[in-house]
Amino acid sequence: MIIKNKKGLSEVVTVVLFLALAVVMVGVVWAVVNGLVKDKLSQAGSCFDTSGKIMINNRYTCYNSTSKELQLSLSLGDIDVEEILVGISGSGTSISFKLNNGNSQISNLVSYPSRNVNVTLPKKNAGLTYLFNMTGAGFSGSPDSIRIAPIIGTEQCEAADSIEEVDDCQALV
Repeated sequence: MIIKNKKGLSEVVTVVLFLALAVVMVGVVWAVVNGLVKDKLSQAGSCFDTSGKIMINNRYTCYNSTSKELQLSLSLGDIDVEEILVGISGSGTSISFKLNNGNSQISNLVSYPSRNVNVTLPKKNAGLTYLFNMTGAGFSGSPDSIRIAPIIGTEQCEAADSIEEVDDCQALV
């Protein structure tokens, strides 16, 4: 008989099978974890690069207490944005609306200076100014704060810029 140590051969086969099983299990766990991590990182990465690229232009943003209109000026840098969520708060009231790349008609909002009711986001590396009728939106006083948050893909990012005190347009003239 040629097979002298059958027990030793059986132990080697068992060890090889356990190693193969361990490699397969590590591969399965890696595939699942890698997919989850990549998905979360791509979502976070899209919002990560918005700092300083989506701004409220303070020089041209003010409240006209005579006409009860908020003049809001937005600037975009070198960034692709599908929408911007604008939030305006004041006198115990708040309102929000989304500006997007298409021509939208948003209640109480017009382009400045044309007063065109079809409004759109500023183009890349450009800015636009809008007029928002505060009385028509249900505000009884002046706005206290403005916040803007970009929406990139389907991900709403944190506020990119804000103003906590809105100047009176009459004082700027």
